[in-house]
Amino acid sequence: MKRTCTVSAAEAVSLVAERLADPAHTAAVASRDDNRDPVYDAVMWGPMTLANGLPGTALLYGELTRTDERWRTVAHRHLQAAAGAMATSPSHGLFSGPASLLAAAQTCAGLDGHYATLRSRLARWVADDQATRLRAFDARARTPGVGWGAYDLVNGISGTARLLLDSATDPAEVSPEVESALDASLRHLVRLTEPVHVDSDVLPGWWVPAELQVSDRDRRTYPRGDLNLGMAHGIAGPLSVLAASCTAGREVPGTRDAVRRIAEWLLGWTLHDDAGPYWPARVPREDETASRSKRPSALFTRTAWCYGTPGVAAALHRAGCALGERPWCRAAVTALETALRRDPSRWAIEGPTLCHGFAGLLRIVLRVADEAGNAELAARAEPVRRRVLELADESAPFGFRHLMRHPAAARSPDPHRALNVAGLLEGAAGVALALLPPNTSPLAWDRCLGLA
Repeated sequence: MKRTCTVSAAEAVSLVAERLADPAHTAAVASRDDNRDPVYDAVMWGPMTLANGLPGTALLYGELTRTDERWRTVAHRHLQAAAGAMATSPSHGLFSGPASLLAAAQTCAGLDGHYATLRSRLARWVADDQATRLRAFDARARTPGVGWGAYDLVNGISGTARLLLDSATDPAEVSPEVESALDASLRHLVRLTEPVHVDSDVLPGWWVPAELQVSDRDRRTYPRGDLNLGMAHGIAGPLSVLAASCTAGREVPGTRDAVRRIAEWLLGWTLHDDAGPYWPARVPREDETASRSKRPSALFTRTAWCYGTPGVAAALHRAGCALGERPWCRAAVTALETALRRDPSRWAIEGPTLCHGFAGLLRIVLRVADEAGNAELAARAEPVRRRVLELADESAPFGFRHLMRHPAAARSPDPHRALNVAGLLEGAAGVALALLPPNTSPLAWDRCLGLA
């Protein structure tokens, strides 16, 4: 099973599941000092993260348990190992800390409601933490502009709001604290969509000013701030969560107006190249405030879950289904079809993993095709699936490796560094999950990606 040969999806899932089964061995391999991200020089292992740690691997086994009970004990071992690291793990929204363990425990609970005590405790912790974060954002609300933490799916309010939406419907997890935090979270996201006045400009409320950018490079690139469209750190994440609240019957005042504001703004930023429509990753403030005729005809994009057309299309399709807006659904499907027709060399994605690799694109296309009942769109995903499977590697400790591009200044004959990552976003567990058929059961794993 070398990188040059193609295996079946079932064989690839089995390979990953067997290789990750022992959490202690997984941790030992992934936390090696030479397993470093070349950009940030950080070891690609966080025991209490969905992105590259044990909650992400537990999520895989919880999903596998739906059809094969032999994986239940393995799921339990991974949850137990993750819980052991909770006391020393900081909280950063859905993808790091106790919230990530709750997401995994919810999926591992299954129809029999396992881990009720653990889930109850974690749900209350997430609710309390969410309330604390919301109070901090409210204290700053007099000043226009927000950071990603105020709204995004990975580290921000919308990701944990999605968890609370599930907790509020589960007898083991629901509590007055959960209900209150969910209500406050949804009201916060609705307010975030309201326009703000900045000098002489009127901007969407999720505008990120320069001083709240996450890196010096972003501050240099967006000296007047920007608006992020992506699913990971942009407004597509809140759109998906607000749409989910509509579908679940958990709306707060203004929810549908907020969904419309976001969807119409995204549609207004549909750009076109020679192949057809696409969405950029981020929009500088000066482009947002320019007249339509002076807006750029091209901006950087990916064809990925985190940024670009796939993530935006997934959120827009969910919103269209929730509000019965068929034109939004058609625009989403058309953009995905167009993306798949482009030469893959223009996709700006690398490697087999979920965040900005082929597995994320595969999962979105299959999820939207399933929602739309569109067999033709599903068929168009087959070349992407084959590309993922071509990257299966029996010599890799976890069956797939995560490819990280070296910084531009690095001198290397190979543009990538291949890392052994275990978890959901950047690891082998996420690749295996993406190769499973779309799951419409409650608490499907890809709700953590804003796809359910």
